[in-house]
Amino acid sequence: MTQSAMRMNMAAARAEQQASQKRAEQKEAKAREAQTAAEGNGSEASPQDGKRGAFTSLKQAVAPYVEHHEHAVLYGIVGFVVAALILIVGFWPTVLLALFAAIGVAIGQYRDGDRKTQTAFKNLIKRMR
Repeated sequence: MTQSAMRMNMAAARAEQQASQKRAEQKEAKAREAQTAAEGNGSEASPQDGKRGAFTSLKQAVAPYVEHHEHAVLYGIVGFVVAALILIVGFWPTVLLALFAAIGVAIGQYRDGDRKTQTAFKNLIKRMR
């Protein structure tokens, strides 16, 4: 690899890291604003204070994954819905359900910037040519 290519790779990595840090800072600022707004809503205690339902704890458990893998979740859901529409036919639609969901997750991981997935897609395209 030439020195200029190495410099370009390093510059791209730095830019990606800075953009990632900026997004994280923006998310933290939004979270602080939401927390401040929630605290300032009033002094009355709501009837749900102290109670946590199943959906609340599920949301808290899933939220960190969804924040860091938006595209994987989105494309996984899209693939699942498309395959579910075909599911009425029988066995093969069930196979398609798994296939579309896996493809959707893989596309989402690619869009999220997962290097292993990007390399796998590039190798697949090279083999097809």
